[in-house]
Amino acid sequence: MHTAEKLKPGFFQKEIKITFSKFFLACMIYLVLPIVIFFIGYLKPWWAILFSVLTVGSAAWAYLDIAKKKPEPALAEAEKSVTIKASYFLWLIPFALFFLYLGGVGEFGWSIGDHRVRYATLNDLINYKWPVIFDFSTQQNPVVAETLGEGKVAFAYYFVFWMVPAVVGKLFGLLAARITLLLWSAIGLILVAVGAQILYGKQSRFLFIGIMIFAGFDVFPYFYNELTGFGATWEDWTWHFRVVGNFYQIMNVFHQSLPGWLITILLLLCTNSKSIGLLGSLIFCYSPWAAIGIFPMCICKMVIANRKLKVKEVLKNLFTIGNLIAPVVFIVCFATFYTANSNATYDYGFIWTFYGSKLTLLIDYVAYVVFEFGLWVLLIHKKYKKDWMFWCAVATMLIIPVYKMSGPNDLLMRGSMAPLFTICLYAVMFVTDGFNEMMEKGNKKVKPRLIVLTLLVAAYTSFNFMLTSTLLTFMTYAKMEPETDIKTGIESFGNINDEQYIVMVQAQFYVYDYENNVFFKYLAK
Repeated sequence: MHTAEKLKPGFFQKEIKITFSKFFLACMIYLVLPIVIFFIGYLKPWWAILFSVLTVGSAAWAYLDIAKKKPEPALAEAEKSVTIKASYFLWLIPFALFFLYLGGVGEFGWSIGDHRVRYATLNDLINYKWPVIFDFSTQQNPVVAETLGEGKVAFAYYFVFWMVPAVVGKLFGLLAARITLLLWSAIGLILVAVGAQILYGKQSRFLFIGIMIFAGFDVFPYFYNELTGFGATWEDWTWHFRVVGNFYQIMNVFHQSLPGWLITILLLLCTNSKSIGLLGSLIFCYSPWAAIGIFPMCICKMVIANRKLKVKEVLKNLFTIGNLIAPVVFIVCFATFYTANSNATYDYGFIWTFYGSKLTLLIDYVAYVVFEFGLWVLLIHKKYKKDWMFWCAVATMLIIPVYKMSGPNDLLMRGSMAPLFTICLYAVMFVTDGFNEMMEKGNKKVKPRLIVLTLLVAAYTSFNFMLTSTLLTFMTYAKMEPETDIKTGIESFGNINDEQYIVMVQAQFYVYDYENNVFFKYLAK
């Protein structure tokens, strides 16, 4: 008894040194495992074995190269690390679960409408044989059945993030899968938090909170629209130039944002250029949109690493296992899979074709630049003025709205994930410095307080979403409002409950004539 009492406090005060190479290994396991499950579950045996071996081999090679070799001088003098007390995780784990629960992950509390799709995705991955094929004869709603007619369609969507929970669900049922989804997401968010600490160089609770509440300054155009009677939601004050804060990303597309944030951190921390291709293509497996936005940053990292080297050395760094094999595997597999549904993208073209007035376009674009990231750039640019990755992220945010894809502009919303999260990390580290200075004993300076206040003002939308989720979840459980059942709309793409979702499901998830599609004809089981 005495021994246990002595050991327990000592353990929680223990300091754990986490190096980038160890962090890289943990992230590779987390990111690669669902991809391998997809290969095994969806592909013909020979393709599954080949792609799995090549993917795991590329990740293992990248880890060994980072762990054993010295970093390239142009990128870093030594790999970064951080020392974290074990007690920090006692705080981090419940907070990560709390944010994800409020965000609706697993659909245990109140969730936004998009979670009807999230619920149906996990449900169908559990109940259907892989690859998932829907027979229209299973549709029980007569209106849906009549509209869809007869035949079969395949299911295509970027659902790699659900692979681990889906396997658990096949063994133990849907509830176990939903719990696993929440826990799996928490692991990803904890890795994001640890990676941010490594980038910052020291342990900080405020840093993680800052990342969770980070957003653009949507509060200003929102109140302007309210005062002028235009009307707008907290985040969607302009339709064609839409990017959202971090908490809303979790509420909406956790399956894209969590791996996207993690890969962005890996790219920023990477100590050599021999695995940049692996990192850039990994994000494609989880979000083809996010891959577009991270591509310029991968090129920038390559340039930084090789700008002072001779041609022979540059070629040696470029043509590696990490830069060549994994990208080819992912493009062959996932590009054919994601493009199987040609109806998934609509309303696309250069941004000016969606405006009747050049002045209106200019006003919207300037507002997007100023309020979504420009004010943050103005605040922190002096500190990061020599950081190429920072300016590459800013340039990507300026250029990516030139072309629009999909009605709500997924190309910008999701394509901006990596560059916007890079700006987020730099901004939150800057604010964390201000917070630490403010908390110093006897410090009465105004500047650090104003810096922290800036983040709180920008977090107005995030706080609103958190408060809304908290209140509606409480009211639902307390029976103060009719329960909103996330299953009422779709539940399964093979048995749509509400006919209002027919067009959306057809456009985004069904693959017609899949037998003649490259992926389903040559790669899939």
